[in-house]
Amino acid sequence: MIRLHSLLSADIIKTNKNNNVLIKGISSNSKKIKKNYIFAAFTGSSNNGLDYISEAINNGAIAVLIDNKKLKYFKNKLNIEIISHNNPRKLYSIICNKFSKYKFKNIVGVTGTNGKTSVVWYVQQISKLIGENTASIGTLGTNYKKINKNSNLTTPESEVLVSNLDSLYSKDVKNVIIETSSHGLDQHRVDGIKFNIVAITSLSRDHLDYHLNFTNYKKAKLRLFSDFAKNGIAIINDNILYSKDFIETSFINKQKIITIGQSSKAKFKYKIINLSNRIKEIELNYKNKKSTIYSDLVGSFQINNLVTAFCIMLEMGFKRKIIERYIVNIKPPPGRLEYIRSIKGADVYIDYAHTPDALKNVLISLRPYVTKKLHLVYGCGGDRDKGKRSLMGKISHKFADRVIITDDNPRFESPKQIRQQIMQDCPNAIEIADRKKAINESIFNLTKGDVLLVAGKGHENTQEIKGNLLNFNDAKIIKQFKIKD
Repeated sequence: MIRLHSLLSADIIKTNKNNNVLIKGISSNSKKIKKNYIFAAFTGSSNNGLDYISEAINNGAIAVLIDNKKLKYFKNKLNIEIISHNNPRKLYSIICNKFSKYKFKNIVGVTGTNGKTSVVWYVQQISKLIGENTASIGTLGTNYKKINKNSNLTTPESEVLVSNLDSLYSKDVKNVIIETSSHGLDQHRVDGIKFNIVAITSLSRDHLDYHLNFTNYKKAKLRLFSDFAKNGIAIINDNILYSKDFIETSFINKQKIITIGQSSKAKFKYKIINLSNRIKEIELNYKNKKSTIYSDLVGSFQINNLVTAFCIMLEMGFKRKIIERYIVNIKPPPGRLEYIRSIKGADVYIDYAHTPDALKNVLISLRPYVTKKLHLVYGCGGDRDKGKRSLMGKISHKFADRVIITDDNPRFESPKQIRQQIMQDCPNAIEIADRKKAINESIFNLTKGDVLLVAGKGHENTQEIKGNLLNFNDAKIIKQFKIKD
């Protein structure tokens, strides 16, 4: 148990006149509240935590955390400690971490529009081959040996995230690398975590349904460099939009700045030899030392993610020669430009690409392997950034030869309307609503020398339609396709 005053700043204690009571834990779920817990009563579009304060008190809450703006409704009305704050989610995250027991050698935060999952996957997988206990937390879940706790959030809520970190530490994990999404950063889910290395992979349009504009989206990403890893290490891909903003922010935060790229200005330079070959040769130049690594990953963007992971591991303390020895064995994470099978002499891939930039990069990456036609099956998610649909339509029309527009996760939107918004800028596309039928139709029309990309859902095992989660996996559909004699 911890005294309340040790969890709060002097200003908060003085403002709220808090007594120094003993605290056993904190939760934002009233059903998880136990005796001597703090209940974090958040308000939002989907729920109102204030409605559950009575339930939390009945379950043993000794204090409640609320927004300053809501204090007037509860002051002198509750017989427990009231902690009011102008940013209760941030304070909640900080308090969660003060209850934690983990002490890792390295905690790495990776952000970016695309590439986060691949980078954390590569670091975790290379570490596993080397024999160092490193875990990753992100879109694919919490990964360490046989642990895989899937989450519907790329960056879990603070309480869940800290619980996972404590669990990993108890299993003798030495390093953790975490995907830090723009939502996670904006909602302060990682506040209180002491990152010593932060990195950004890419930056392009995404999640504008939430952030409303690109400026807000970029601002959320910048938080990883402005609010964390003070005096730590910042790894920045120098080819991203507004890379100067991230460099300037890192400089202000007194971080060691390492830029990665193929330009002469990059501190960590790399050069890809024979990109269209199955085995690529990548020349590295860092700290005036040159070396060569090999990889069968498809696409320059995946090579960039691999090099970013290489740089992160060097700064984590891994020896360069050991990383180089094992990196050739690394495969892409599930659903990230993943080769599924060859059908009738045509190769079939799946990818999670659901942004204009990601779709363009994947199509360009596959083009060198196409001798006849590049086929594409994809859709766009409902209740998300509508503005990117026409952009993705233009990209598919320009970079693919045969396009089928289908459903992704329409959620509560009209699937037909989503498809039409894509197709207005992809006039030659074929419309097939049923995703399974769309995939099978595209496979049926493949000939030797073609390549098919099924994009948008990647590793996902469900399709969300009107609040229902239906079992669906692109890779399984492709593997189940039977060739008729």
